[in-house]
Amino acid sequence: MHFSDETWVDFARGVSATEGTRNIERHLASHCHECENALVLWKRMTDFATLERECEVPEELVHLVKTEFRYRKEEERNSPMIASLVFDTAAQLLPVGLRNGTARTRQVVYEAEGLTVDMHFERNHQRNLISAFGQLLDREAPLTWLGNAAIVLWNNQGRMVSKTETNQCGEFHLEFPPQDQLRLSIITESRRTLRVALGNFE
Repeated sequence: MHFSDETWVDFARGVSATEGTRNIERHLASHCHECENALVLWKRMTDFATLERECEVPEELVHLVKTEFRYRKEEERNSPMIASLVFDTAAQLLPVGLRNGTARTRQVVYEAEGLTVDMHFERNHQRNLISAFGQLLDREAPLTWLGNAAIVLWNNQGRMVSKTETNQCGEFHLEFPPQDQLRLSIITESRRTLRVALGNFE
């Protein structure tokens, strides 16, 4: 006969009833290969559990691990939101008769985690500048304006091109020379930084 795992655990720990211990010892005396292997396995498991209980982790190591977890949570909380393009008039067909011309204005709408960025671009060829008029909206609180948010425009080298702030209605205005690979950072007090990839304006 063979024994259950529960019986082997008790025997390896030395907590078996006297009669049960005698039965196991008599069986082992018959050199049952399967039960000898079972005893070796549960002895190792018992010894490992005993060492695990006696192991004391240094206080400095515990502090280091807790600090690492706290840093990772803080880093995750502060990681920027990446906005998705949901509307772009540049992707829309112009009316018949205007398709051979060049549109002077462009509207784009971006969204991320409840925030909407609505922007209109107009090109001034005389000054060789592009004007961007935008508004930052919170879809979850339509009557709450995201005022005093910092709006920063960057080029593809990571250099700041222009900056401004939203007014009490979440509106903002930027001017910049035509260039490619522009991106926008929107920094508010209550949310993570919002990143918007505007693309090329040449």
